[in-house]
Amino acid sequence: MKQGKNYKKRSQENQIKEPSVAYPPSNGKILSVFNSIEEAEEDNYKWLASLTGEQHLINAVALIKRIYAEDLKKHPKIGNKLTIVK
Repeated sequence: MKQGKNYKKRSQENQIKEPSVAYPPSNGKILSVFNSIEEAEEDNYKWLASLTGEQHLINAVALIKRIYAEDLKKHPKIGNKLTIVK
């Protein structure tokens, strides 16, 4: 009997593929359950208020890079410019 192209050895079938990145520490919080949307929003605002100004900038830069990833790949030097709009 011939083996097809998609045949895998049994040792390969049972391998577990773990994510390549670890999740950041959650400060003991694994899952938060809220009774209302207002409670969830309040908890989110408290968390945002606890961040430093530097962390807010890091998050903003990461978001900008994610949004404009395609443009930055095409024009890598575009991120080095600052434009002042009046």
